[in-house]
Amino acid sequence: MNTTYTNILQHADALIQSSGFHGFSYADLAKELDIRKASIHHHFATKADLGIAFCQLKCEQLKQLESHLKTLPSAKARLQGYFAVFQSCANDGQMCGIYAMQTDLRLMAEPLQKQVLKMADLELNILSDILQVGLDNGEFNFKSTAYQQAVIICCAIKGALMLNRSEHHAGLFNQTCDAWIEMLA
Repeated sequence: MNTTYTNILQHADALIQSSGFHGFSYADLAKELDIRKASIHHHFATKADLGIAFCQLKCEQLKQLESHLKTLPSAKARLQGYFAVFQSCANDGQMCGIYAMQTDLRLMAEPLQKQVLKMADLELNILSDILQVGLDNGEFNFKSTAYQQAVIICCAIKGALMLNRSEHHAGLFNQTCDAWIEMLA
């Protein structure tokens, strides 16, 4: 893959996690990369094109995460591995890129909306599968469906990431993850 293309996506990822999709411009991205806006437009004609590529990249990363998590010995270890993916966001005071895209969903063109929803659904399905394995093998105990539980957990940890952005709530993400492990046992 073209290194400029990759660098643009990597920097866009960081900007999305810190400011949201509509919280930065191509000018901001060009300044970060020390390139001209025309170079960005060469790879991504529109910001929607950049957003779609971002979603596709995140979906690939989620599939790789899913493959890795399936190698872990227990559902609890898989859930902890899932939580660990967001640790750098918590450490850096960032939002989850997937949920940061969701905040701007209504402002996006339909093709980008579809990609954002696909990305979010993939994440929920991965988490749901982890929870179902844990429920089936007796590691976890909950009364809702695995999918409903995945939605609740995602909302809790992504909300904790948002709160964790302030010094007042520093550490809240880790506390939330630990609480979920305890509540599911």
